[in-house]
Amino acid sequence: MPTTPKTQPSFSKSLFAGSIEQDLIFPYPKISSEEAENLKLILESIRQFAKDHINSEEIDRNESIPQEVLSGLAEIGLFGMSIPEAYGGYGFSSTAYNRVFEEIASIDASLAVTLGGHQSIGLKGLLLHGSEEQKKKYLPKLASGEWLAAFALTEPNAGSDAAGIQSLAVLETVPTGQAASKTHYVLNGGKIWITNGGIANFFTVFAKTPVGDEKKITAFIVTRDMAGFASGKPEEKLGIHGSSTTEITFDNVKVPVENVLGEVGKGFKVAMEVLNSGRLGLAAGSVGGMKKLTAMSVEYAKNRKQFNQPIAHFEMIQEKIAQMMVETFAAESMVYLTTGLIDRSDVDYSVESAICKVYVSEALWRTVNEAMQIAGGIGYSKEYPYEQALRDSRINLIFEGTNEVLRLFIALAGMQEHGEYLKKVGKALQKPMDELGILTEYAIHRIKDYVATERLVGVHEALKDEVARFEEYAKELHLAAEKVLAKYRKDIINQEFLLHRIADMTIDLFGMAAVIARVDGLLKEKGKADRELLLAKTFCEEAWRRIRRNARQVDNNIDPWRKQIAESVYESNGYVLDLMG
Repeated sequence: MPTTPKTQPSFSKSLFAGSIEQDLIFPYPKISSEEAENLKLILESIRQFAKDHINSEEIDRNESIPQEVLSGLAEIGLFGMSIPEAYGGYGFSSTAYNRVFEEIASIDASLAVTLGGHQSIGLKGLLLHGSEEQKKKYLPKLASGEWLAAFALTEPNAGSDAAGIQSLAVLETVPTGQAASKTHYVLNGGKIWITNGGIANFFTVFAKTPVGDEKKITAFIVTRDMAGFASGKPEEKLGIHGSSTTEITFDNVKVPVENVLGEVGKGFKVAMEVLNSGRLGLAAGSVGGMKKLTAMSVEYAKNRKQFNQPIAHFEMIQEKIAQMMVETFAAESMVYLTTGLIDRSDVDYSVESAICKVYVSEALWRTVNEAMQIAGGIGYSKEYPYEQALRDSRINLIFEGTNEVLRLFIALAGMQEHGEYLKKVGKALQKPMDELGILTEYAIHRIKDYVATERLVGVHEALKDEVARFEEYAKELHLAAEKVLAKYRKDIINQEFLLHRIADMTIDLFGMAAVIARVDGLLKEKGKADRELLLAKTFCEEAWRRIRRNARQVDNNIDPWRKQIAESVYESNGYVLDLMG
């Protein structure tokens, strides 16, 4: 189906338009043998260092990461993994970087958050939009670990609504002799919930700047040594105690004009690009947590006896272990398919990164819950690591865009281009004789929707049932999107019940595509992949059933009841029904 021209293709966005862009995900991506060897050495170094020097319980208890731990990881090179070699880093691909990040998260969540705040988002804007002069000045210090970075976007009245920030940077004109020079911006305002806020030296800060008659967001490089900059006391958090989270304030901070990151007034684009990439680090870290918790649960289930046998023999425990394995396999497949898209450098991966963040953060939360249940009473005790894992993992559903906001993004971003095409068709209907080409095109497209299905071709025979289900429900997503767009048009943005379902359909479809592509590659390379095939089949079987349920509820649902209940509760300010009168 014709769509509005776009600069980069997107696998998930194409599904909304009824197209399966198979060449974007097949074959499943792999890193080069040279990078794989370097990655192996780095992982071994991290494991040995962690064994000798990192105590996660101590970090949680003392609410700080020892300087010797940060210095040791800096010596290994972990603060410059994504920084090009020319500036003192390793120049890792996104895949290798996220695999290291996964390893760090399996050791300690606070450490992962600190490194992620530094590299996944803190210095990412400099990598993506920095000038050569800016990179030469700051990247070597950031790569060596001499400086830490932070990302400063959130404000008291602007969380997910980044456009609502109030920090203001005004270009100041300074008299110099008979002329006037514009050498710096004067920055005022503040940010909250800044990871690494108390320990970073380098901050990517977003503030509004006057541009013509408007105020638009601009990205700036701000350093701790600038007069008027201050960071507040550490926040007392539920989990990730070892990470530094503070507010930061700007009181007439003079920021040199050469510290503008990217273009003036284009800061929102910088922020979104950073977050699109940074979400993968969070997802990869969650995969590391899932792997660790699964191993802990398996060990406990095999050794804990009840009724004269290990609890691992009980089917309800087996159900939990199996689900952990299936979801970890799917999560890993989704994350590293997406890092492969990033490494291609010619693909729009914004929807996929949001999908990974939503699915994997929630899968980790389910895994933590089941691991604690398997552990029973000891899971609730501070003497064991389960309760810390539960506290540490909860933030992932909120970090870097709440999962609710990201679901809206997944659905709306996916439908945007198709909505533009339908808008063109609507205009053509007003002058049918002048726009026969568009209307004929649309008519053919509509016929195709109902008689034809896009195909995945050349996939291994062992996956034929999974491929057929994916094809069937990819078409269902397209039809559901077109249906709600035609019905609600611009008001679709307010139909959050429906957008939630469409987002979940998209998440499950991408999960199916990821495990199919991964196992297809293994089967063709090795000829056999029994465990992976079983995991893929199980995930796909559950996924298509969820998609079918969501598709059916696009038309047939009880959403008005939910809305009515919520409005009633708002009026009464809570649950006021008293059984006892």
